[in-house]
Amino acid sequence: MGYAGDVLMHSAVMSSTPDSSGDITQNVAAETPWVEGLDLALCGMEVPVAPDGVYSDFPTFGAPSDVVGALARSGWDGCATASNHSADQGEAGVIATLDALDAHDLGHAGTYRSRKDASAPFALYELERGGRTVTVAQISTTMGLNGFEDPTGYSVSTNDVGAITKAAKEARAAGADLVVVHSQIGEEYETTPNDEQVSYAQDLADSGQVDIFFGAHPHVPQPAEKLDGGVKGKGMWVSYSAGNYISSQNESYCGPLSDVGQLVWADVTSHADGSVSVDSLNWHPFTVDQAGGYTVRDLAALHNGERPADLGLSEEEIERRWSMLTSDVKNASSMSTTPPKPTGPAPTIPSREEVLKRVGASPAPSDGPSASSASPSAGPQSARESDRPSQSPHPTPSTPPQTVDPGPDPDEPLEAPEDDEGQ
Repeated sequence: MGYAGDVLMHSAVMSSTPDSSGDITQNVAAETPWVEGLDLALCGMEVPVAPDGVYSDFPTFGAPSDVVGALARSGWDGCATASNHSADQGEAGVIATLDALDAHDLGHAGTYRSRKDASAPFALYELERGGRTVTVAQISTTMGLNGFEDPTGYSVSTNDVGAITKAAKEARAAGADLVVVHSQIGEEYETTPNDEQVSYAQDLADSGQVDIFFGAHPHVPQPAEKLDGGVKGKGMWVSYSAGNYISSQNESYCGPLSDVGQLVWADVTSHADGSVSVDSLNWHPFTVDQAGGYTVRDLAALHNGERPADLGLSEEEIERRWSMLTSDVKNASSMSTTPPKPTGPAPTIPSREEVLKRVGASPAPSDGPSASSASPSAGPQSARESDRPSQSPHPTPSTPPQTVDPGPDPDEPLEAPEDDEGQ
């Protein structure tokens, strides 16, 4: 099972799709065989779907539903929907995103339609393997909402280790064999995880309830490691950031390697005694070729001499990106060189109604706040989370959600400053 980087639908990416529809199927085609090889593929849906169907760019994203259809066609089974942009289009945007995911039979965790829906803050995926059903729970959270408030108080799950632990226990009571957490946390464009990320990951490992932690938000690749703790003290694997899946970010406007992402996946073994173990994490790099039509390329294949006819990257740029990635962030010797292969049929995704029914039938002990609690343990919310594109954005006007007064802290402006917008 695995994930890739953030899905960021900047205007330049939109313009590269057929009729500016947002259908990124062809843009990401080089990565699709790798995604399709996973038994369970969970994307990071950074931006909400526009409830009125009208696209808007940074700073208040609203994507067309065609993006979700493209994700389904590109091998993804579900998406993490909690991000710092989840509230960009208010409650209507949260619901439109979930409607689009449901319409394309994609699972989702992190945002919720109702308080009842949020009372089971996870998705379940069932895989038939070796004569048994292996059930995976997905939890998705974010460190903040860019200064906006949760439109309902329960729409978006935030980074609260206590709440995540409670949700993981409830998921296991509902039948989960393995729990994966996807959280947005960290400093944008920094290839080294900061103290907050490491501490947060270790807290999740120390909970004894989380098997895998997939980190997001830095928009550049970061390392992976196995931490002490984990379920039954067996350790917990963490990928601190996979970078971006698709975006228009690049080094000139954002930072080195913001145009590079990675597919990261875990090898999981189902044992005869009914237990499961996470054996390792694998990775493979991809990069966005902006001059080639915002096309995702296999960076390792380019490094090894592959040259597509419509390639827009120079020899020097290919080697520069490869060198930065493998000398500063990742060890090339640990990279997987062949796509994974499915070990069985596609996952079954229980409906939200079924998940709620299972939670009600087998409740876990109540020992913490709900997973939609707005008191994150990972530190104060920062409003300066730009996810800025590499070109000056001209967003379609939309009605923004109500903002929160974050107090007098000068480091937490309500809106991103103009220099964060690539202008």
